Amino acid sequence: MTDSLPAPAQRQNRVAPAAIAGTDPLSEALERIADEPVAVVVSEVEALAEGQSLVDEADRGDYTPWLLSRAIDLAVQFPANEQLQYHVGRLISLSGDAESARLCWRGMVERFPNSHNAFPQYLRTVLKTFGPDIAAGILASHVGTADPATDPARALLVARCRALLGDRDEALALLDRVSSGSLGTEIAIERARLLRMAGRFDEALVALETSNSATAAPELATDIRRATALFSGPHAAGPPSVAALDTLLGKALEHRTKHRPARPAGPIGGVVLIGGSLGGGGAERQLANTALGLTGRAAADHRITGPVSIFCRKLDRRRSNDFYLAKLETADVRVADYLAAPPWGGDPAVSRIAADRELIQLLPPRMREGIIRLTETLRYEAPDVIQIWQDGMIFAAGLAALTANVPRIILTVRTMPPNRRTDRQKPEQEVLYRGLLAAAGVTLTANSRIAGKAYEDWLGLPRGSVLTVANGVDPLPVDAPDDERKRWERFDAQTGGQGFVLGGVMRLDDNKRPLLWLDICAALARRDPFARFVIAGNGPLRSAAGEHARNAGIAERTLFVGRTTHVGFWLEKMDMLALTSRHEGIPNALIEAQLAGVPVLTTPAGGAPEAVAPHPANLVMADAEIPDPEEAARHLHRLSRDAAGGELDIAGRRVRDWARDHYAMDRMIERTLDIFAMR
Repeated sequence: MTDSLPAPAQRQNRVAPAAIAGTDPLSEALERIADEPVAVVVSEVEALAEGQSLVDEADRGDYTPWLLSRAIDLAVQFPANEQLQYHVGRLISLSGDAESARLCWRGMVERFPNSHNAFPQYLRTVLKTFGPDIAAGILASHVGTADPATDPARALLVARCRALLGDRDEALALLDRVSSGSLGTEIAIERARLLRMAGRFDEALVALETSNSATAAPELATDIRRATALFSGPHAAGPPSVAALDTLLGKALEHRTKHRPARPAGPIGGVVLIGGSLGGGGAERQLANTALGLTGRAAADHRITGPVSIFCRKLDRRRSNDFYLAKLETADVRVADYLAAPPWGGDPAVSRIAADRELIQLLPPRMREGIIRLTETLRYEAPDVIQIWQDGMIFAAGLAALTANVPRIILTVRTMPPNRRTDRQKPEQEVLYRGLLAAAGVTLTANSRIAGKAYEDWLGLPRGSVLTVANGVDPLPVDAPDDERKRWERFDAQTGGQGFVLGGVMRLDDNKRPLLWLDICAALARRDPFARFVIAGNGPLRSAAGEHARNAGIAERTLFVGRTTHVGFWLEKMDMLALTSRHEGIPNALIEAQLAGVPVLTTPAGGAPEAVAPHPANLVMADAEIPDPEEAARHLHRLSRDAAGGELDIAGRRVRDWARDHYAMDRMIERTLDIFAMR
């Protein structure tokens, strides 16, 4: 397949980027059944219902590879059913594998060229990967040159796509000109949806009711009726969710002004850290380290008495969201799953937020869930300080913390702001951050200077408004169980027991770009045929990475360790660690490698350069967007030649000393306490 798409009339796309080899798991499965038909074990109705439930589970933040595998099983039983394939596309998108998602949606457009659902999704992935000019060109090629206003079906498709590209007014103007015909209901619903997003709620309601389309979109109709009743006239904030959030923030700020929360005159008492999970990621590790460090200080430091608690959204062991749980419980850190808290504090009638139920119903699901479950819980806990970790949880819990009137609220971000990550941007985020930061006692912190400056630029804050708290990292233990030791021994023997070892520690997903890491390995292998490659981690690109290594001819010299709790053991085997991320805060992997005496190579993503010792053995590549594997390979080849002379050992000691000085755990806890105590 290529990125050139046959439209209904088989028009050639002249503006698409060059073809990229590759396919997606859905297309591969559909190709296989041409030779090996599968048994149909459920009815089509049952398959559709189950497919939707799989997407709903992933959309709640509970994605696992099994959900995708099951959805593909359902789709191949009914290969002519577009909706079942659409479910697969949604799951691949939710997995974070942007390249597979793009290929999947493109394959669906080829199989269903008249689809009004698959093509906008494909265009969304093109927009993210290649930018608006390429996306606009693909749209123009796909719909042809005829006037869409004379073709209702084409007008509907173009309007959806123009809105996706940011041209909402043009999309509305097109729908206003079209003769709706048999698509009258669909066009009225699309007009209402666009008007709602523009904050023109009265007009949106008229569009639905005058066309008798409200019954065809009951949730949309309810949403618009609620917004129309609550907000009169055009609302500058835009869609109902933003208008409701703006109103709720205003109410919380007014309450905070009238009832200013008391700050402790003496030591800090209760502290609650709020995170998404306790999975094995870098941010989760820093959250756990912060809780452990603060708990240790509470026993010896006059500035804090505790207790320190962690509230997470999900802690289920089945999905490995409890990676750090045992360690925290051993240290007497209380950990709770806030989704288990009773909604409305157990009694909606007396909840502080009960009077705003209509507004709350307009909030995005994750934010609505947070305010309903957390507000009364936090009022009951009455902590002196809440620290909320990462954009996603600030989105979910920030409004609840403000509404609960917690005296000190720390918003902790770990990477670039949402306007730099358009795939994760939500229309409510800027309003939320501005509202929260307008309150006394609320502070925004980042773990890198560059991320802090980016948030200041996004929100129009004065320089220095976002405070920096560098990661605190301890050296990792080098022990490992027998099975991992034997795995290394087999690989070492298979590859001759010698040769420069380039390592990687990363989640195998679109952001970390393991395929680019393998391209660097392949470029080094062309210079040094004895070089070896070890990568620890798992993720949605694991199978693609294995195939990529085979295609590059380095599979026999590449060891995929998988998910491991013994990273320190594998770092000990590496001569150099490479990180190939698109976006980063301060990567723990770079710090941990240097603490282990391993020099590092990285893209200049986010705060990554701040985590690299200024030593010639280390390298920060020139470009984070389009890194050059040859640039990396040239540097690595020079190091591989130096390894025999002991120069890498000297470099290792230097980078270890630097990392110890800059990223000590005690320094991170000290800085955190300073910020907690600020007035």
